[in-house]
Amino acid sequence: MNQALINDKIFRKIRQKLLTENKFSKYLIYAIGEIILVVIGILIAIQLNDFNGDRKEREKELSFLQKLKYDINLDIQNLILRDSILAVYQSNQEKGWELFLDAKSVNDILTVDSLIQFRWRSFTVSRKTYDEMINTSGIYIIKNKDLLNELSDHYGLIEVYQQNFREINEDSRHYYKASNLDSFDFRKRHYRDTSSDITKIDTAWISNHNSPSYLALARFYSHVIDAVNGVQRNYITEIIANSKKMVAEIGQELRKNNVKN
Repeated sequence: MNQALINDKIFRKIRQKLLTENKFSKYLIYAIGEIILVVIGILIAIQLNDFNGDRKEREKELSFLQKLKYDINLDIQNLILRDSILAVYQSNQEKGWELFLDAKSVNDILTVDSLIQFRWRSFTVSRKTYDEMINTSGIYIIKNKDLLNELSDHYGLIEVYQQNFREINEDSRHYYKASNLDSFDFRKRHYRDTSSDITKIDTAWISNHNSPSYLALARFYSHVIDAVNGVQRNYITEIIANSKKMVAEIGQELRKNNVKN
């Protein structure tokens, strides 16, 4: 039988006995005591419920922090890899630019183009956990508000750099699509294509370093070297440094709560 029903029967018998014996004052004292016990029971139940709620919220907060640390560590690995590729690009493009300044033939230009490499695709980071926190109001359970503000700044800075790089890429595409580079683009794409008659394509501009086509290509390569590769690498270097700082601070917060990380 349910314990609450048993207790209710016992209390009911006591109340009936006191009333039948005409002991009203004792009954009143008993009734007040019973009300107090009920209130105390309700308060204990509320406290237990709050305790369980706080415990679950704390567990969720620490879970978010662990997943954030994993995401950012993965970002660091991916960005370091991309930075190493850009470092190779920058090493090769120095040789390419020197050759470009002395270019006299189609082969020279094609060699230059193979040395001055770039990626128009923007760098990315994992926002899975951070976006989950925002979409589920999980940011409100992070107790360390300084850490929360730094996370917001971290992802905000990345958004700004990604937008800046998209604009850099658009400028680069604009330079490449300049009409003066039509002959260069055709030569590049059809150089080994025997079905295309490339002999009719003007190449005199290669040895004329004041020609519109040469100057247009110089502008494009310069933008690739300084902005597409150079600025991008500066962005990535700063994001890596900031990401390492975030990982350290998240790790410290986890250790404060005795979480292995």
